[in-house]
Amino acid sequence: MAAALLALPLATIMAEDVIKIGLFNKDAVIIAAEAKGLLKAENIRVEINTVTDSPTLLRNLIKGNYDLIINNADNVIAWAEGQGEDPQKNDFIIVLGGSRGVDQKLIVAPGINDYADLKGKIFAVDAPTTGYAVVGVYILKKHGLEWNRDYTFKSFGNTAGRASAMSRGEASGAMMSLPDDEIQKRGFKVLAHAQDYVKHYARGLGATRRQWATANEDLLIRFNRAMIRTTDWVLEPKNKQEVIQLLLGETKNNKARAEAMYEQTLSPTLGITPRSRIDYEGIRQVLQLREIAGLMKLGENNAEKYVDERFYNKALATIK
Repeated sequence: MAAALLALPLATIMAEDVIKIGLFNKDAVIIAAEAKGLLKAENIRVEINTVTDSPTLLRNLIKGNYDLIINNADNVIAWAEGQGEDPQKNDFIIVLGGSRGVDQKLIVAPGINDYADLKGKIFAVDAPTTGYAVVGVYILKKHGLEWNRDYTFKSFGNTAGRASAMSRGEASGAMMSLPDDEIQKRGFKVLAHAQDYVKHYARGLGATRRQWATANEDLLIRFNRAMIRTTDWVLEPKNKQEVIQLLLGETKNNKARAEAMYEQTLSPTLGITPRSRIDYEGIRQVLQLREIAGLMKLGENNAEKYVDERFYNKALATIK
């Protein structure tokens, strides 16, 4: 029996380490990391849990139901500072980069033709003080509309929930990443593209509790190494068709959407950061947006407070 065990590869004998991850949607990197065996090469298996609203995501991270989350810097910062749906502060850290830029549109319901028509109306959000709601506050402010004076927020969850609320007449506008064909089908209109207003924005970042990261340093380094290598693979032009094929599962076999998702993944303004680098400029923009919205004190915040790069740096140092 002992001889038989010795004959087996080491990876066969060792149980895989499991990382429980919470997220809204899988991006190209996490899909490819699983499909191409780059996580398995680090002896890691991930359990992916999808959610439809950010409070559920962050509460599960706090409770330890998730080890890591993939989410926007805004949510991580807000909940770290006790400005999320729950008031307590949390020792969250960003440990891995993701994507940059805001791929959202300010979309309005039938009957809304310009910004003035939003006065007195309800704006559908995931959560009132976090995420793309804060981007919406900034855009509307640019057009003379003030939050809680000219319009109010109501929570409806993710893009699907917000779109349904607008279709039911329960809200008149929302920040969403709804595809153009879906916007047209529902009779909605695009008032603004967020990227015309916000040039930098850190999203799709890997974040966790500092306590978990410290207790699982080797595991987190291996996870980061797998994700860096996967990002390299996804960004390699020769792998384009294979990446698109992998994305078909996330787009319900809609090839046009899979191709659009691939193009955005590689976009220098909206795509993933090379080598999964942490986008400090995007984090700083998030802090500025929160300050402008009156959610954080002006000039008292810095991006470095919310980042711990040692796990990423150790992983990067081991890649040839």
